[in-house]
Amino acid sequence: MAQIVRALDKAHDVRNFDCGSEALNIWLREMAGQHIKKMLSRTYVLIDEEAPETILGFYTVAIRAMTPISELPATMQRRLPPNVPGFTLGRLAVSREAQGQGWGEYLLAHAMRRICQAAESVGGAFMFVDAKDAEAAAFYAKYDFSPTPSDQLRLLKPIAEIPA
Repeated sequence: MAQIVRALDKAHDVRNFDCGSEALNIWLREMAGQHIKKMLSRTYVLIDEEAPETILGFYTVAIRAMTPISELPATMQRRLPPNVPGFTLGRLAVSREAQGQGWGEYLLAHAMRRICQAAESVGGAFMFVDAKDAEAAAFYAKYDFSPTPSDQLRLLKPIAEIPA
């Protein structure tokens, strides 16, 4: 069995995805496709090539509005303009069946690579994550994401620090 990440499309079974968070399940089922059509974000799904319609996990990325440097930790504010561009990892979830197998880390690494590629084309200094709770924030902190001064659930990482 080979797992791969693909852009979400109509062939993927969003209706039966269950990660244990109803808010994330509903977002994938009801909003992801609309956001793709409106060019608001892109959603990528982890699938098994032998059952490509079944979603094992997903993440969503989008361009972020210019962020005032006051929203950054003081150590990251030096030598930056008043507002900085970046990207947002909007959502990341793994199905109940696939949890505990390292797929969250795999999807995060995939999202970071995708954001680095976009930043090479259009610029962008930071990757932001809005964690849904303290447990999710702790997950991102393991990968050197730092909380912003105003919100401990909003974390960021300089794109320059993301491994190639």
